[in-house]
Amino acid sequence: MINELERIINSENKKKPLTDKEIAERMNLSREKITLMRKENGIPSSKARMKPLLKKEIEKILTDKKNISKRKLTQILQDKGFAASRHIVRKEYDLIIDRENKAPENNQVVKEENCFSNIIGAELSLKTQIQQAKAAVLYPPHGLHTLIIGESGVGKSYLAEQMYRFAVQENKIKNDKFVVFNCADYAENPQLLYSHLFGHKKGSFTGAEKDKDGLIKRADNGILFLDEVHRLSSEGQEMLFNVIDNGFYRKLGETDNKEKINLMIIAATTEDIKSNLLATFRRRIPLIIDLPPLNKRSLEEKLKFIKHFISRESRQIEQKIILKYEAARALLSFEPENNIGQLESKIKEICARAYLNFISSNSNEVKITLDLFNLKIQRSFFEGSVNREDIKKLIKNDIILSPEQEEILKMAEKNKYKFDNNIYKYLEEKNKELYSLGFTKEEINQKLNELLAEKVKNVFSQAEESLFEDGKLLNELVDNKVLDMVNDVLVIIHRELPEYVLNNRLKYAIAMHLDAVIERIKSGKIIKHPDLEEIKKSNNKLYNISKKIIKYLNEEYRLQIPRDEVGYITMYLNNLDMNQSPNRTSAQPAIIVISHGGVASEMLKVANWLIGDSKAKAIDMHLDQPPMQILDELIYTAKKIDQGKGILLLVDMGSLKSFGDVITERTGIKTRVIPRVDTVMLMEAIRWAKFDNLELDDLVSRIYHSSNKYSRTKRKEVILIYCITGEGAALRVKDYLINRIPELENQYEIITTGIHDKNINHYINKLEKNYNLNAVIGNLKPDRQVNNFYDFEKIYSEAGFDRFIEKLNLKNKLKSKNNPQLLLNKNLIYLKPKVKNKEEALKFLSQKLIRAGVVKESYYKAVKEKENWSVTYVGDGIAIPHADSKHVNYSQFALAILEEKIEWSGFKVDVICMFAFKDLETENFRKFYSKLKKKLSFIKKAEEIEVVKEALING
Repeated sequence: MINELERIINSENKKKPLTDKEIAERMNLSREKITLMRKENGIPSSKARMKPLLKKEIEKILTDKKNISKRKLTQILQDKGFAASRHIVRKEYDLIIDRENKAPENNQVVKEENCFSNIIGAELSLKTQIQQAKAAVLYPPHGLHTLIIGESGVGKSYLAEQMYRFAVQENKIKNDKFVVFNCADYAENPQLLYSHLFGHKKGSFTGAEKDKDGLIKRADNGILFLDEVHRLSSEGQEMLFNVIDNGFYRKLGETDNKEKINLMIIAATTEDIKSNLLATFRRRIPLIIDLPPLNKRSLEEKLKFIKHFISRESRQIEQKIILKYEAARALLSFEPENNIGQLESKIKEICARAYLNFISSNSNEVKITLDLFNLKIQRSFFEGSVNREDIKKLIKNDIILSPEQEEILKMAEKNKYKFDNNIYKYLEEKNKELYSLGFTKEEINQKLNELLAEKVKNVFSQAEESLFEDGKLLNELVDNKVLDMVNDVLVIIHRELPEYVLNNRLKYAIAMHLDAVIERIKSGKIIKHPDLEEIKKSNNKLYNISKKIIKYLNEEYRLQIPRDEVGYITMYLNNLDMNQSPNRTSAQPAIIVISHGGVASEMLKVANWLIGDSKAKAIDMHLDQPPMQILDELIYTAKKIDQGKGILLLVDMGSLKSFGDVITERTGIKTRVIPRVDTVMLMEAIRWAKFDNLELDDLVSRIYHSSNKYSRTKRKEVILIYCITGEGAALRVKDYLINRIPELENQYEIITTGIHDKNINHYINKLEKNYNLNAVIGNLKPDRQVNNFYDFEKIYSEAGFDRFIEKLNLKNKLKSKNNPQLLLNKNLIYLKPKVKNKEEALKFLSQKLIRAGVVKESYYKAVKEKENWSVTYVGDGIAIPHADSKHVNYSQFALAILEEKIEWSGFKVDVICMFAFKDLETENFRKFYSKLKKKLSFIKKAEEIEVVKEALING
C-alpha cells in the first residue's frame, strides 16, 4: 500500500501536488488513513512537497522584478500552474526577503529585536518572557531545553516559532531545522509514537517494510517542538529524558547501534505540569516560560491584537475595514474563554459577516458594526467587565484599518479608478475568495455579480468624462504596448471607415479587449468565437477590415492572435456602425436584466458605456423584497419594450428564473430566461441582439454558446434523440449512429427520451441551460428554432447522415464499410432461442434488428414477402433470410443457432443468419459465409456468444 502511495506521489504534478483527500480518492481509502500513512513514512504534505519548486520559482521572479507586489507575484505563479494561495506565497516571499536582509553586505545582520518585535507586548507584559526565550536560544552549546506553559490560545506555538527564527538569525541553527510534533496524535499508541519520534528498523513491527528515520533525526542540530507534551505517556516522557541525558537514541527494533543527536527541545502544555508531567522529565527541562492569559494583559495590548487581526483580514479581502466606535468598545470588553486564539477566530468570523454585507449592498466600505456580533459580545460592554473609562482613553472614534502601509495606500489612491481588465480572471479570483469565507454556490453567484458591479461602479461613478477623454484612465488600465496597438488600430479604422466619427468608447473597449487577448495568449487559453461564419456573412465589410487589423497586429507586434478574434473586433465595429447609422430600424429581441440589490442598473450602465447605448432595461430588486412584488413592474416593462420578437430576461438567481413563463402567460409575449447574469453576459446579449433578423431563440443559443468562453467548468457536449410515442425508437436511432460511428459516445453524451409526457420546447430549453446541444434528432420537429435538427427519415438517409457527420465534424470517425469485425454485434447472436418454426424465427430475428436500429419497421414484412417467392436455404443446415436494402439502415448480421432443427422450405435448418445489407460489397458477404461454413460444427457446439463471434471474426 505504501508503494502505491509513493508511486502516486512520484507521478504527481510537482506544481500542484495531490492533497491527502485526492490521494484517498485514487486509492479508495479514507483521508485519515492516507494522512497517517504519509506521516508514518516521513512523506511531507502537499504544500511542503510544492515548496522547494515554489521557492525556486519565486527567487527567479524576484531576480527580475524586485519590487513586484505579493498579489502580482501570486497571480504569476498561479498562471504558471502552481496551486499556491496568496498566504503561502506571502510566507515564502517574506522568508526570502528576510534572508536577503539578514546576511550579506558588510557582514551585517538584522538586529535580534526584529525576530520578536512583531510579538504584541514584547516590551510590556511579555518583556520577561521574551528575555527568557532569547537566553534559552543563545545558551551554549545547543540552547536550553524549554517548557512553555499557559492557557489555550495564549500564543505558545507562536513564541516557539519566533525562538526558532531567532536561532536562525543568530546562526545557532540552519534554516528549515524546526520540527513540530503534536504529542496528542499518538498519545494512545506508544509503538507508533516511538516510531514517529525515533524511527524504526525494517521488520521491527508489522508494516515496517523499510528503515525509517524519525523526527528526532530530522531535528538534529535544530529545534524539536513538542506541542501538547502533557499528552505523552509516561513511557514517552522517559524516552525523551534519556535522549536529553545521554545525547543518544536508538531506533525502534535497534539493539546494538546508538545514534548521536544534538538538539534543543521546546515543549508546550496547557495543563498543570506537576500533575501531568513526570518529575524526572520536569527536572530535565531547566527553563519554564509562563505566558499570561489575555485578561492579565493590558487593554492597550488587547486593542493591538484586535487591530492586528482586522488588518490581516483587510489584506485578505484587499479592502479597508472600518471598526465602528461602539463595536470597538464591545470587542475590548469581550473576554474570550480561549484567549487570543478565540479572539482571532471571532474577529475572522465578524469580518466575514462584514464583508458579506459589503458585497450584498451598495456600500463602498467594509464596516464592522455592533449588530454583527453575537449577543455574548454585545452584552459584554454593558455588563461592565472592563472599566469604560479605560476604554475611552484608548479609543475616541471609529478605527480605520487598511490592507497596506501608508505609502502603499497613497499608491492605491492614485489607482482608485483601476479595476482588473481581464474580467474572467477577476471573477475566478473572487470566487475562490468567497468560497474560502464559507459562502454557498448560490450565494457566490449572486455576490460575484454584485462585487463586479460595485467595482466597475467605482470606476465610472468617480471618473469624469474628461478623464476618459484625455486618456488618464486608459493609461491606468493597460500598458504602453497595448496603447500603441490601439492607436494603430484606430488609424486603420479611420482609413477604412472615414464616414464615421471614432469615439472614446471604441478606443476603451478595443484596448480592454486586446489586453485580455494578450493575457490569454500568454496563458495558452485561446477562445473560440461562437459563430464566426455568421459574423462574416452578416458584416462582410467590417469582417474584412477586422482581418486587416489582426494581420497588422500579428506582423507589427509579432503576436499570434487567432483568427476567431476577427469576429470580436467585427462586433465592436458593428456597434460603432449601427450606433451612427440612422436607418437601422429593424425589430430586435428586447432585453431586461433583473437582479437583487442595485446591481442590474450598474451592469447596464457599464455595458452601455462600453459598447454604446442600447434599448435594454434594468430592474433592481431589493434583497428583502418578495419576488411577486416586482412582477407587475416587470410585466409593464416587457409590454413597453417588446418589438414583436420577444423578451430575453437575464436574471441572477432564485425565483426570478420562473418569471419567463408568467410573463408569457399574462402578456402573450414570448419570453426566454437565462440565469446567473453578469456584466460580460449582458454585453454579449446586447451585441448579438443588434444583428438584423436574429430571432429570440437564436439569441439565447448564441449567448449560451458564447458564455462557455468564460465558464469555469466545461459544459458537456450533447446530442438529443427523442420520439413522440416513447423512447424505443430513439434508442434504435442511437444504436444506428453508434454502429456507424463507433467513437460517437466518446465525443458526445447521447440523451434519448420519449416526449409523450413532455413539452419538447421546454425540455430543449432546459438542456441548453446545462449543456452544449450540438444536434437534435426526432420524429416531430419542435415549434421553436433548433440548430442542427434532423428527423428520423433524414438521419437514416445517406444525404441526411452525411450532413450530420459533416456538421459535427465526424467524417474521420466513421467505421470502415469493409471491416468484418463490425458486421457481427454480439448482442445480435442468439444461442438456442426458443423458436419452433420458420415464422417464429423470421419474426424473432427481424424484431431484434429493428430494435437495434439496423433496419426499418418495414423490414419484417419485406423478409416474409421475399421468403414467399425465393428459397433462402444455402445448404449445411444454414438459412440466410434477407430483404431489399431500401429497408436497411446499415449492414449487419443477426445469427441464431437452434437447439433443434426446424422445417425451412422443405429443408432442415438449425443455423439462421439474417443478413441486412446496405452498402456492403458481395466479396464481404462471401468471406463471412465462408467462415460461417468452415466453423459450422464448432459454432453449433459453442456455449458462449463471445466464442461464436471470435470464431467468425478471427477464425
